[in-house]
Amino acid sequence: MSAQIIDGRAIAAQVYSELTTRVAVLKAKGVIPRVAIIHVGTEEMTKRYVTLKENAAIRLGMECVTYHLVEDVSQQRVIELVQKLNADESVHGILVQMPLPDSMDTKTVLDAIDPEKDIDGLHFCNAGKLLNGEPAVIACTPRAVIRILDETGIDIMSKHTVVVGKSVLVGRPIAICLLNRNATVSVCHTKTQNLGDITKNADILIVAAGSAGLIKADMVKDGAVVIDIGQTNIDGRLYGDVDFENVSKKASYITKAVGGVGPMTVAMLMTNLVDCAEHELNARNAK
Repeated sequence: MSAQIIDGRAIAAQVYSELTTRVAVLKAKGVIPRVAIIHVGTEEMTKRYVTLKENAAIRLGMECVTYHLVEDVSQQRVIELVQKLNADESVHGILVQMPLPDSMDTKTVLDAIDPEKDIDGLHFCNAGKLLNGEPAVIACTPRAVIRILDETGIDIMSKHTVVVGKSVLVGRPIAICLLNRNATVSVCHTKTQNLGDITKNADILIVAAGSAGLIKADMVKDGAVVIDIGQTNIDGRLYGDVDFENVSKKASYITKAVGGVGPMTVAMLMTNLVDCAEHELNARNAK
């Protein structure tokens, strides 16, 4: 048995095609979606992620302005910039690139963003709405995973889905998204005892632990769907949380660490931006 590799780039291309049409409609109504990115520091990998997002927005005919701030900028200065962007009606989405320096409280900075401009879906208001099953801006990676499963024709309802990873950015919101789609969900992490006993019972296994090669073949059920979100940089090469070479011989579908969920995460960020621009236009027209 050999798994079918899920091509995240191909699905992302489909998303971008849909967004091109939606952006054209917004422009015809006098609205150009605009994102403001706040980037603190000079770390090379982080800069690459910012560039990917800038290029995606520009390619779709949207506007992007990036604020590059020095590593030792104060938290108050970042919050003041966020507040200024909250008040700017030309800005539809605000993104604070993670990670922030250790000197800052990430939650305090993120919660300063207007939840209606929070295209990363990390504001506590959006997280709370998601938990309650209400319409919300959904974090990009969880939204990407759901879209990948849907596009691949994988039925989520009633499936035993195991999420390995409990981060606020990925693991927890993915679990909630799956529950909202009536999956049966188990959440594990790197400190879970007998992890393999749980993962090998998963119909759908989603791994976002940030631990290279954590999931071995003997931890995976025959025919399972395996979504690998983890990326660990080792000597300039990215490794996933899943032992791809061996797990791919047991799974029915699988994503690679590169070219899988990553391209779709950026595509979902752009989707959130367009959603926010449409919401703002509709709210303005309703007045």
